[in-house]
Amino acid sequence: MGEEYRLPDAPGHYMPLREDKHLSRAYFPDNLPPTIDLGEDVTVVLARAMHALGRLDGLVSEVENPSAVFSSFVYKEAEQSSQIEGTAVTVSDIYRLEVDELDEPPESEHERDVREAKNYVRALEAALDYLDTAGRSRESLTIGLVQDLHETLMDRGRTDEEDPLPGEFRPDLVHIEETDEYGRTQVRFVPPPPSAVEGKMESLLEYVRTGRGWPDLIDVALAHYQFETIHPFKDGNGRVGRLFVVLMLLCTDLLVNPVLYPSSYFKRHRDEYTDLLLAVSEQGAWKEWLQFFLEGLRRQSEESFVRAKLLVQKRREYERRYVDEADSVRLLATEMFAEPYFTVSEAAELIGRSYQTANRAVERLVADGVVTEITGNEQNRVFRAGEVMDVVERPPSELPNPTDVIERSSSFRLYDR
Repeated sequence: MGEEYRLPDAPGHYMPLREDKHLSRAYFPDNLPPTIDLGEDVTVVLARAMHALGRLDGLVSEVENPSAVFSSFVYKEAEQSSQIEGTAVTVSDIYRLEVDELDEPPESEHERDVREAKNYVRALEAALDYLDTAGRSRESLTIGLVQDLHETLMDRGRTDEEDPLPGEFRPDLVHIEETDEYGRTQVRFVPPPPSAVEGKMESLLEYVRTGRGWPDLIDVALAHYQFETIHPFKDGNGRVGRLFVVLMLLCTDLLVNPVLYPSSYFKRHRDEYTDLLLAVSEQGAWKEWLQFFLEGLRRQSEESFVRAKLLVQKRREYERRYVDEADSVRLLATEMFAEPYFTVSEAAELIGRSYQTANRAVERLVADGVVTEITGNEQNRVFRAGEVMDVVERPPSELPNPTDVIERSSSFRLYDR
């Protein structure tokens, strides 16, 4: 291996490769933190992102048992993260897989895609269990956790690799390709060779655990760039990296519950996302990257806030509608937000009632059009909470603005003494 060479202002350097004639050079990122003058532009978008995150977290935290209302947001992130990888998975697909009604041949490509998306949900659940034991703080974010995330995510999932080595750092060089306007594929970027991966990951996780005085959201953005640049696994780096963003938000107390799905923004702006990652490596474009990343978190926080508000409003509507009904009907109308696809047996478990009582409650909600049966079967029926899923799956362009869903008092005045 020859001498290193740097590009002006780049936070790393290229090294020529001799062991692979196909790949001429690999990039070695400097360890975090970089030297950055945030400036007013970044500071403004940082403040806006913090405000949006705080408003979202405040709304969710006011709801008793938030997971019973907003668990579908985890499925939303799983959907969006999977779609970035080129799949057509939907939130409904993941729920249908759970009730064995995916209507896809076993081991078909789409079934594997849906199973991979479900792996995201499993990986987050396992990480939350770990953090409940280890403590929800930066100090709990370790290399072992990252490898566990990868192992779960790659279990029977979608991969172009014969063996993606779940939970193991890559033993070989990898490269990121791009396709030009003529359809020709070429190498765009080569992450550091495998001999450097473990050391770079140890340095990254040490920074994640300790920080250097930057605001937490800045550290999240820096860590995400660094992880994707190191590219520590044979496959699945994007999925692990996006999941780690959510975990960092939780471990820095920026969120109490995992109700943000940042992959939606990255998917809509995928070219800009990948271009800016490379621009940081080759031009030191930290300000541009930070503005993009923080703006993405702001927009997704606002979108999540709107969906959360609509779900809360819909749940309150059901509470009022069924206030005088049997408690089984009243319970199912609110508890089904946690499992919007369910069988009668699952409904009975949700509300803690007998099968017969749950069946009567389900039939009442069917009669009211609140849920619909989706299989057409006489037995092993599956029901869908249509109005709940409409909120979860509605395209972002069809959602109201955040200001339109805020309930404002008609008047406010101080009383005279």
